[in-house]
Amino acid sequence: MVVGHVQADMFTQHTTSRAAAFALTTAALFAVSSCTGSPAPPERDDPRDDIDARAYYESYESGGDEDWSLSSLLGSSSADYSAGTGAVEEAAVSDERPPGLLENNTSVDAGASDFVDTRSDALSTFALDVDTGSYSVGRTLLQQGHLPPPASIRPEEWVNAFEYGDRPPAESDLAVQVDPGLAPTLSDGTQLIRVGVQAREVTEQDRPPVALTLVVDTSGSMDIRERLGLVKSSLALLAKHPRPDDTIAVVTYEDNAKPLLEPTPVSDTETILGAIDGLRPGGSTNLEAGLRLGYKKAREAYRDDAINAVVLASDGVANVGTTGPHAITKRIAEAGAEGIHLVTVGYGMGNYNDHLMEQLADQGDGFYSYVDTFAEAERLFVTDLSGTLTTVAYDAKVQVEFDPAAVASYRLIGYDNRAIADEDFESDDVDAGEIGAGHDVTALYEVQPAEGAEPGTEVGAVTVRWQSEATGQIEEQAVALAVADPSAEPTDQLALASTVADFAQFLKGAEPVRERGVTLDQLAHRAGALQAQGVDGAVELSRLIELAQRVR
Repeated sequence: MVVGHVQADMFTQHTTSRAAAFALTTAALFAVSSCTGSPAPPERDDPRDDIDARAYYESYESGGDEDWSLSSLLGSSSADYSAGTGAVEEAAVSDERPPGLLENNTSVDAGASDFVDTRSDALSTFALDVDTGSYSVGRTLLQQGHLPPPASIRPEEWVNAFEYGDRPPAESDLAVQVDPGLAPTLSDGTQLIRVGVQAREVTEQDRPPVALTLVVDTSGSMDIRERLGLVKSSLALLAKHPRPDDTIAVVTYEDNAKPLLEPTPVSDTETILGAIDGLRPGGSTNLEAGLRLGYKKAREAYRDDAINAVVLASDGVANVGTTGPHAITKRIAEAGAEGIHLVTVGYGMGNYNDHLMEQLADQGDGFYSYVDTFAEAERLFVTDLSGTLTTVAYDAKVQVEFDPAAVASYRLIGYDNRAIADEDFESDDVDAGEIGAGHDVTALYEVQPAEGAEPGTEVGAVTVRWQSEATGQIEEQAVALAVADPSAEPTDQLALASTVADFAQFLKGAEPVRERGVTLDQLAHRAGALQAQGVDGAVELSRLIELAQRVR
């Protein structure tokens, strides 16, 4: 608890400067009234109500001569980006300025699957994935007038960034829904099947307390409003909204790692705000040391009755110590087996490592998100985080078995780096995906029926397998797949998911879609029709397609 006392003293010493810099109304609560001669303000029921989380972002100033905001990144970029290949011609990046928006970002292409002959392989097996980082990165670049690099696009993360309104299960942890229809980009009778998996809801009253350990990158590369400024706002949001019995600990890292805040109840507002003020950038980036210390602190603070998680807030850079994803993820996987999950949250573009952040989350039994605006920070840390951390299904995986007599070939859209060997589907030792309360996950298959397969013909079955958090038992749920009636209109869920998937594949330049001559105009028409029908998510999708049209 020594660190907590130190931070409380720091808060008292810097109350005036924080009020000036961040305009936090909470400063009035803690100011010493005898110094000003003013009467003390009336006591409030909960001082967290006065936390101005947005002010940390809006008033952030970098330590250098230049404010390294997103607008300055755009102006400083000297990279020549080729939209067709996703290649970035790297320019020399001096120490006097941050990298440009498109400079030195790291993504690894997961590939794009083609059709599989059912006679040679009738089984398709993969781990469910709730990551959305690829979509948020792409949205950021589109909003700034750039097409996202093809290697950064993982179609399933774009699809799962949208909500489809599937019904939650009445009794089980997960509910499986199947929506068949005609593939909109093909005219040969190819079917498009959406497999939707919806997790049960957990009310705020029923969820366990949360023990969070934040591992915050405070290296010099984070000294940008859209990085450390947003990280400070994110931490303030965490302090403002969780339950009073939740706890927050903070570890920072640059050249080395150090504890900034010992596990502290969220109700101790003053100490947590003092820790936020203690986040100062400088030095290299020893990600390995940060995670090592973060997990050490998470183990020390482990609570049997709580959700135990490490949240990594970083731009993904690792240039000191162990820097490769495989060596780092091995240690993370071991911690995940102990019940400590990892959430990776990316900040900032330019010298951003999307691949490392995504791989860390996959190995840490968690999820990967990207925060580019204060609104996105609110969505993640206020609306989604507690539900996402409340895991209801562990090691969730899907296996679809197609009938070779009814299906000539099939193609899974996305999930290319989440494949599982067919024989490992029933193995409980194989790591898969975790699904949080209220989450919905969607997968899309293109299916080419065999000759003579009539509407209603059963073409196979999808089975979802997971370990229940509630019972500890392995559970399965199977749903049959059938050929759709060609005269039936697709559901709104299928139409939205297919348009998002085709847009992502178009930007990726995936051969199965590129060969069909899909255009942005066609995609804009489809998204516009959904918008006219009032389908949730269609407005944002239409806007992003319009932005892509401008860039092209």
